[in-house]
Amino acid sequence: MKKIFSLIVFIMILALSEINAKPELNVNFGFFYSSLRNYGEWIEIDRDLYAWRPAYVSHSWKPYTRGRWIWTAYGWYWDSYEPFGWAVYHYGRWYFDDYYGWIWIPDYEWGPAWVEWRYSDDYIGWAPLPPYASFHISFGIRFSIGWSSSYYWWNFVPYRRFCDHRIDYYLIDNRRIERIFGKTKYRNNYYFDRDRIINAGVDRDFIERKAGYRIAEREIRTVNDRNDFEKFRRENNDRVIVYRPTERDFERNSNERFEVKRAERTTTLERDKITLPTVTRSENKDKIERSRNNYEDINIREKETFRSNRENSERKNQDFPTQIESKRNNNRNYENREYRQPRNEREFDRNYERRAEPRSDRNIERPTFRAEGNSGRSESRGNVERNSSRESNRSSDRRR
Repeated sequence: MKKIFSLIVFIMILALSEINAKPELNVNFGFFYSSLRNYGEWIEIDRDLYAWRPAYVSHSWKPYTRGRWIWTAYGWYWDSYEPFGWAVYHYGRWYFDDYYGWIWIPDYEWGPAWVEWRYSDDYIGWAPLPPYASFHISFGIRFSIGWSSSYYWWNFVPYRRFCDHRIDYYLIDNRRIERIFGKTKYRNNYYFDRDRIINAGVDRDFIERKAGYRIAEREIRTVNDRNDFEKFRRENNDRVIVYRPTERDFERNSNERFEVKRAERTTTLERDKITLPTVTRSENKDKIERSRNNYEDINIREKETFRSNRENSERKNQDFPTQIESKRNNNRNYENREYRQPRNEREFDRNYERRAEPRSDRNIERPTFRAEGNSGRSESRGNVERNSSRESNRSSDRRR
């Protein structure tokens, strides 16, 4: 009985010590959303489970490839060159989905890097930890399922290139990873020391012997302002700058509207096996639901507008030959129309003046007009003049 009681007391003390020593979870979903929305899209892959997918990356892109490994007081620290690296490589977990590709699940514990390790005599490799892995003060990394990362998850490099500034230049091709993987040993060494999470990974002395050079410990400078973080990064790439947001930054994004995309297909991620803290806080659920409905309404309106524009365009294309034929008929009628003779010389002169540019292929001749005062017959002025001249000649002949 005493043994059982002492065992219960020991477990309670262990649990209390773990709660007291647990780092403060001061990052919320709203801050992650506002910080990462410009670099990718948010997807609700399951009920109340939200993931971020990066945009503008290549088809062969993997997490933990655009940056460098640095030995620090936190162990192996991943110094990313990507603008979203401060969040997705030090908070949360990665998962490769068959349909969505690489997606990132938020979490609120900061770490120098959340990866698992493998090593052999010639190569060292790392892969992102899945959402099934959680950190515990007493046990380090613990998996909720029997987990084994696929070959595609892993990155391998020779030891001499492990601390290179552009490690992505020396990553082993995916076709050779399976052969290298079978000769490696697994390593996972996370622990808690003096209020900080340590990623010991593969022993530094072992890597130094294999690489043939000494690896110096670098000092980390922590900043709480995003502008200072970007400024220091631009000034000197050799300085290790860590961005750790504050509560003031979280409050600044508390009233922001969330636009989360609905999942198009069911994910291969096992929702009930995820051991991370709640991905979104309860006060954000209604906001996400309202914004998601608005987002869908906008999509519906855009689709209707696009459909109506397309129908109008098709209708115009169908009417276009008819319009062309109508114009041709009008031109043909214009060419074939009858020319009405002006009634008198004054009307002819008026119409001639109105015609700005008469057609060159039409010979406009001065028409003949009906003589005024002759209602029974039509004669031209020339005929009248000739008749009058004839009468005068006849009268002169009679006189003679």
